[in-house]
Amino acid sequence: MSAVTTPPDTKPAATAPTAADRATRIALSVLLFAAGLAVGTVGAFYHRAEFTTGSISWPNGLLLSLGGLVGLLLGLGELLPVVPARREIPARLPGVAFAAAGWVIAVIWLSYIGPPFSFANKGDVILANDWISMAFLIAGMALATFFLYRAWIASLDAKLAKARG
Repeated sequence: MSAVTTPPDTKPAATAPTAADRATRIALSVLLFAAGLAVGTVGAFYHRAEFTTGSISWPNGLLLSLGGLVGLLLGLGELLPVVPARREIPARLPGVAFAAAGWVIAVIWLSYIGPPFSFANKGDVILANDWISMAFLIAGMALATFFLYRAWIASLDAKLAKARG
């Protein structure tokens, strides 16, 4: 009786993802999107908080709101694998993209439309037209772009390393 071996230059066939793998990946992607929505919503309401000492006001709400976004995107960028070993986990680039998209949608929704379910113009202003709100919007978009670019570069490096052998 001889053992069947595969030649060293052939790789075993990759198994197709099952329906459970796809469902888990979709559920995790929705969870990442919801985390981005939550960070964006809390940041939109909290970015105007100030700490006042004497006659000086410090925009600590702005710093904490942007810090929450950095924490979310940096944490996902470090926790999610560039190329997942298991099929039910989203890769780094889609994970960071879903969270960043959730943040952007929450901030845009609260900027232009107002709080949820208020399609009529009621005079609600969550993000005012001043330097604090503009700094929150512009810095948040820049941070989301930076972390998406970082995840994209990591995925390109992984693809190039795989192509080289």
